[in-house]
Amino acid sequence: MNLLISLPAGILLIMTICLLLARYTKSSAYAIGGLIALMVIMVYGMLAAISWPGADVFAIHIALYLLTVYGMTIVAAQRQKKSIQSNASGNKSKLHWAPVTLFVFFGIILVTDSVLILLAQSGMNPEWARLILPEPRGKGKVRSVFPGTVSHDFREKSSQFNQYKEQREQQVELGWIVNVGWKNDAYSNVVNTLFVEIKQSDGSYLSNAEVTALFFYPADTKFDQVHTLSSDESGLYRSDVTLANPGDWDMVLNIRHKNGEYEMRTRTTIQQANE
Repeated sequence: MNLLISLPAGILLIMTICLLLARYTKSSAYAIGGLIALMVIMVYGMLAAISWPGADVFAIHIALYLLTVYGMTIVAAQRQKKSIQSNASGNKSKLHWAPVTLFVFFGIILVTDSVLILLAQSGMNPEWARLILPEPRGKGKVRSVFPGTVSHDFREKSSQFNQYKEQREQQVELGWIVNVGWKNDAYSNVVNTLFVEIKQSDGSYLSNAEVTALFFYPADTKFDQVHTLSSDESGLYRSDVTLANPGDWDMVLNIRHKNGEYEMRTRTTIQQANE
């Protein structure tokens, strides 16, 4: 979910409900605020349970939604108090500068935090990156995507070390040469073609093998994918792959053949598609 849509939309909805209840009910502003706060927690909690957005996104939504309720409660309570005083004195009530300052402060937090989380999740648009970020010192392209945490611990435990060592020795004895690559530069949210070339020790292509590619996204396991590659007449194995997010992906290539098994672990970089 886009934070720049869900946060402003939710805050606007909360403010509208607060204003309507304060205008058309005679309840205390604090009672209305408490009721809306409970509704916010229940409704967004259920939505997050259905489709978990991540702890950081969940926290910023709850925090800003409740801060909006708190700010609206302060404003409504002050207006109720001023209304009572104005009715007694006959003067028209005015909104105090303090709540206005509070809303401006919350607005700055909303925009800043939303932008930071968006940049961490999906990176900066290449066009904006060229305008804002400095030119790279090398010939590479600037990537603003946060690669995330380590998705899987591929270090074998001590109890598995002997099995791992034996597997590595068997792979060396097979003498297979495995080359993996994309047909063109790989971009997010588009179809990319993955090629795998497997040569035996005598230089001939390995045929009739079962080749599987597993893609692991470091920041969120729900984006992980498994693809089974098919072979063509030239002896190459290929598969069309569409990965949702730009950044670094861990890839595990499993090869099963009657002559033996082979596993290769590597990392591939997916560039952000131009929108």
